[in-house]
Amino acid sequence: MAEPRVAAAPVRDCGEPLVDLRSGPEALLVDGRRGDPDGAFAHLRQRVRDRLLGAQRHLPEGQRVLVVEGYRPPPALQQEFFERYAQSLRALHPDRTPQEVRTAASRYASPPETAPHSAGAAVDLTKSSRSGTPAGRRGRPDRSDVKDRKTKRSAER
Repeated sequence: MAEPRVAAAPVRDCGEPLVDLRSGPEALLVDGRRGDPDGAFAHLRQRVRDRLLGAQRHLPEGQRVLVVEGYRPPPALQQEFFERYAQSLRALHPDRTPQEVRTAASRYASPPETAPHSAGAAVDLTKSSRSGTPAGRRGRPDRSDVKDRKTKRSAER
């Protein structure tokens, strides 16, 4: 979001409903560790959810999309994330001007006024095994599901 043209684009509500990713005919896996008490983090716009489900169908066997965080209620939560990161940058680089810190911080966390998370149009995600175990450091999901299936087939023979 440090790019001025991106930052200049207003975030507007499109009127499309936010849907809970954990429910519906085809639920997505949601990692609750960064969740908020109201469960807003597990919501996205319907079209974003549909695209994630489509992407998941193209993953290799044994892998799923694991949603880490979606919607962030504006503006408090996004402001908190942005300010916390900017504060850590200020501590690391006390010689930087406020604008330099803001620009650097916006490369990692969106400023609240341009944050797509607060519109339900952005999602933090990773891949996981079918059971929900997050992908390893190299982006490969835990293979326990595949091992379990192989073990079960061997036992059935």
